[in-house]
Amino acid sequence: MKIGFGLVTTFHAHAGEGKALAEIILEAGPILEGIPSCLEYFVGVSEEAPDRVTVFEMWTDEGHHKASLDNKEIRAVIQRAEPLIREINQSEPLEMLGDEDNS
Repeated sequence: MKIGFGLVTTFHAHAGEGKALAEIILEAGPILEGIPSCLEYFVGVSEEAPDRVTVFEMWTDEGHHKASLDNKEIRAVIQRAEPLIREINQSEPLEMLGDEDNS
């Protein structure tokens, strides 16, 4: 059963900027907590690749995710992060599956 829309995005920071990028991206978390259609938002980093930051998101649907990118607070976070980003790799949209009673 479909329970949401998912996306995995990997940001490759310029050399030595991974920690700063992760800190900026984490600022989106409290903003997204106030958006009921954002079901999950996690930021991951790796000791082996310190300039790589991966974001895992789950939304009620793709439209709500796209709309969040127009939120002025989220736009401000994105604009602050952009100069630190060398490359972005995004997964294809994911149809999140599961048992609604256990999600």
